[in-house]
Amino acid sequence: MDWTPLLDFPLEWAALALLVAGCIYWERSGLSGLGVEGCVLSAMLGICLGYEWSGDYWIASASGVAAALLFALLAGGLMLLLRADPKVGSFALCLVPACGLGLATRAAPLRILSEFPSPGLIPGTLFEGTYAEDFLASPWFLAAPAFLALAAFVILRTPFGLRLRAYSETPDLARGRWAQVLRTRLFGAVLGALWAVPAAAILLRTHPESPPLGLGVIALACAVAGRWAFAPGLLLVAGPAFLRAVRPYAHRSGTPEILLEAAPFLLAAVYLVLLSRRALRASTTRQSRLDPDVL
Repeated sequence: MDWTPLLDFPLEWAALALLVAGCIYWERSGLSGLGVEGCVLSAMLGICLGYEWSGDYWIASASGVAAALLFALLAGGLMLLLRADPKVGSFALCLVPACGLGLATRAAPLRILSEFPSPGLIPGTLFEGTYAEDFLASPWFLAAPAFLALAAFVILRTPFGLRLRAYSETPDLARGRWAQVLRTRLFGAVLGALWAVPAAAILLRTHPESPPLGLGVIALACAVAGRWAFAPGLLLVAGPAFLRAVRPYAHRSGTPEILLEAAPFLLAAVYLVLLSRRALRASTTRQSRLDPDVL
């Protein structure tokens, strides 16, 4: 039995875990975690187009960061200022970078997805040319634990994180502080977009044949099922990550391949059915989610 496809499991887990962190930030910002899908797609589009233009991977990465931040500022600003429904608004706005990425990949073969040796990996290591190179020589993957630790620290241990959580859990605190609340929530959405950028870089390297769509939805389901806490959400993404890693075993096998493609989304639905009954959305009503009548 060929065990090499399972080497993608850490990569899939890291990417989904970073998207979970982004979902938590967007939800605490009074927006829907669905917006993280738009952030990761915008980052992918920025990285691809940046590399086409410059040929330098780190310039392309900066382009991906700029694209994700631009999406967060525009989408978050529009929904917060216009008070649009965050779920419908986030979903509709996510279609813009999704269409852009689809058009870019169909127009011509993108260099970053077809160039060999693949850009973005540390050159000259002992693992060069091996399957282990994708995660032992990938700066984005090696930095993923630090990004996750930083994301958890900011929202759980800093004054900014305390304000962000307070405004989402106890909306009464936001009365009379419209400008401060808007600024805090918008900055929270920007940070959520930043956590999606390493995930986009990892996924582009892992799936050069076709950048994946819909992983933000899986991450959102894990965040909801984990009751918006970091540790449970990161543990829950292991299931969808494993299912995504084993997909090559059913390559070109017809129905089994289709079932494995759909399995991560089905598992996310199971998470929601079994684990999310008390995992309420960050409330926008006058009642705090700490109120026992709400729980």
